[in-house]
Amino acid sequence: MTSRKRDALNRLKTVRGHLDAIIRMLEGDAYCVDVMKQVSATQSSLERVNRVMLKNHLETCFSEAVLGGRGQGAIDELVEAVKFNQVLTGPEAALDGTAAGEAARP
Repeated sequence: MTSRKRDALNRLKTVRGHLDAIIRMLEGDAYCVDVMKQVSATQSSLERVNRVMLKNHLETCFSEAVLGGRGQGAIDELVEAVKFNQVLTGPEAALDGTAAGEAARP
């Protein structure tokens, strides 16, 4: 497992904890705005996982495909995977897994 995949896995485990907390909030009839804030934070965490995975893919699978003469297929696959994901392709996208203005993890 690459270090980026390990990072993504750790982030997902954190998200799982956040989801459990949100469920408890709803079960405890928490204030709606508080729940919404936690859902938004969880979505942001998932978006960061997607950016980490994209960078991992570019550094591993994609580059191997290009070097192996399968570049166009790799490009087509990548375009299909990201074309509906504004987080990966929008103006604030950062391939190091960070959001705009956020410091990169070591």
